[in-house]
Order: sequence, then structure tokens, then C-alpha cells
Amino acid sequence: EENEHHSSKPRVVRECRAVMPVSETFRTVVLVFLGTHIPATLMMDSQALLPPAIVPGFMKSLLDFHVRTNSDPLMADPPAWFKSFILFELMFQLPFFFIGFKAFYERRNWIRMPGVVYGAHTATTLIPILAVILHPATAFPDEAARWRLFFIYLPYLLVPASMAYALGVDDKPFGAKGGPNKLKIF
Repeated sequence: EENEHHSSKPRVVRECRAVMPVSETFRTVVLVFLGTHIPATLMMDSQALLPPAIVPGFMKSLLDFHVRTNSDPLMADPPAWFKSFILFELMFQLPFFFIGFKAFYERRNWIRMPGVVYGAHTATTLIPILAVILHPATAFPDEAARWRLFFIYLPYLLVPASMAYALGVDDKPFGAKGGPNKLKIF
């Protein structure tokens, strides 16, 4: 009788290695995305909700330039549903930009669930925004203007969706210990 421990069958040894779904390249993309989204939210998007009397002139000029250059109907005359997205951007996403930037900069694994929630929520809000831009009933000076605006908004779908995926596939997105900060920004 053969003992189980002395089987003639070869043992298969599986190598365990640390999976780190957040690459340095993607980490850099997220840091740039979050870092640039802070001033965009404060100076541009917030104007959909703020009374015009309290908006500084330079911010009005920035928004006017964007609307004229990119034919953005949503920012030119924001509908109520779009304003609700901006409200949530100011209340939830804006604080996340700071927290997420710090966590990605320091390679902190605790950002996993907040990042999944942020990414899934933000990507979801972009679906109706992009649908309005692509809908034939939405007036644009020409098709080139429609596609230019589509591609301006598209990263706000792709980066958050990618973040939700990258953070969701592993409970340690930055490796077992979170790893050292290799990126030198400051």
C-alpha cells in the first residue's frame, strides 16, 4: 500500500508572486488626472451651481473660452440632471481628488474601496453625458466640434473606469506592503 505522502506522482509546486495591478505608468496617469481635476472642478464645473455674482472674472473667462472653443452645450446651459452630477462632483469627488492623490502618491492600499466607488460612480455619470454629446438632436456647429467635445469628456470615463477595475481586481493594488514611492513629484 502506497502512502499518500510518498506518491509516485510528481508534485506540482505553484509559484506565488505578488500581483500589483497598479503599474507606475497607470499610477502617474491617475496622479495627473486627479491633480488636474481639482482646478477644473473648482474653476470650471462649479460655475454650473454658483451664483454668477460670486464667480471671479477670470473663472468666467475660462468657462466662456471653453464653451466657445469646444461648443459645450452642457456647460453653456447646464440642465438640471447635469447640475446634479456637478453637485455630487463637488460634495464627493472633490474631496476624493485630494485623498486619492495622496494615496496614489504614497502607494497606499487602503484607497482600494474608495477608489472603486469613485471610479464606478464617475464612469457611470459619463455615460449620459457622452450620450447627449453624441445624440443627433444635440446641436453642434459641425461634426468635428461634436467629436472634439466627445474626446474632451472621454478621459473622465476611461480613467475612473480603469481605476475601478485596477483597484477592484486585487485587495493589495500596490503590492503586499504598498511599496515605496518611486515617483518624484516634489
